[in-house]
Amino acid sequence: MIHPTYSRTKLIYALIAVAALILFLVWMQGGFKDKVEPGVSESVTNGEAEARAPTAKAVRKEVEKVFAWPGTVAARTVVQIAPKIPGRILEIPVRAGDRVKKDRVLARLDERETRSRLGQARAALAAAEAQAGHARADARRIQNLYDKEAVTRQALDAALAAARTAEAQVRAAKEAIREAESSQAETVLRAPFDGVVVERRLEPGDMALPGSPVLVLQESQRFRIESAVPAECAGLVEIGHELKVRIANSEKEFKAVVDEIQPAADPKTRTVLVKARLSEDSGVQPGAFGWIYQGCGQDEVLLLPVSAVSRVGQLESVRLVIGDKVRLRHVRTGKRHDGQIEILSGLEEGDTVLLPEAGR
Repeated sequence: MIHPTYSRTKLIYALIAVAALILFLVWMQGGFKDKVEPGVSESVTNGEAEARAPTAKAVRKEVEKVFAWPGTVAARTVVQIAPKIPGRILEIPVRAGDRVKKDRVLARLDERETRSRLGQARAALAAAEAQAGHARADARRIQNLYDKEAVTRQALDAALAAARTAEAQVRAAKEAIREAESSQAETVLRAPFDGVVVERRLEPGDMALPGSPVLVLQESQRFRIESAVPAECAGLVEIGHELKVRIANSEKEFKAVVDEIQPAADPKTRTVLVKARLSEDSGVQPGAFGWIYQGCGQDEVLLLPVSAVSRVGQLESVRLVIGDKVRLRHVRTGKRHDGQIEILSGLEEGDTVLLPEAGR
């Protein structure tokens, strides 16, 4: 049997060990050091060793506010390939994603009806020309007889009218042939420019109707980015302005030239659609997401040289000069402006910070 005195002694030793461990952990976490101001972490550094280092002051300046408006890359020209006449589709030799050259055949329609109408129009022209020839000959004969006073003026007028009518029928027949030939050409749908087939909406055997797209084709090289810009900022953009563009999942930045601005704002969103042309060698693809950067208004911010801010992981800090001492001050930064960076918190206007020495 364990003696009660021995149990109590063992418990006391255990409590003392736990308390010592807790005190050690608090000491390791700096629990016995003086507290710093909430939101700011400071540590004293060797001020004398850095007394001759270059310094910079935090200054408050007005800078242009630059906004990043989300946008989408789109082809400058997208067309729907549709026939002008109805017809059954016989062939579509391209599929979505295919690159095609200008005048490439995209679809063929059944041409039997248009070929039949063309044959009828040509036959009608032949008949009209034959009739016109007889009418002209009759008019000349009646004119000779009228000159000899062998027929009446009424007979001459009738012959001349018949000749004019026959000539009109010839002209009508020729126009019918031109229309039939045009319809015959419309049975073959061709690419109006070099491009990429975006969508194939119908299949061979389907009935194609005027105005109903068979395919959708977009230009393969000329692209632009389109963005809905708030109306108050869109008013500062003009045709020909050059804007900076960045495409998602890419480190590259491009220049885009504004070539179209929607004339009126959307009443629901109060935005204006702005379209900016990308260079042909940008390498972007339609549908890509990106941002248009645009300056809109002024903002007063606190600035420091970018080199004054050091980073360790997610922490940003500066070496703040206070009297003859240098303290490490944690800060929070914002946007960059021509070699300077916004200080959102941690410093006040006029604060002096150390800059890194040359070569460090």
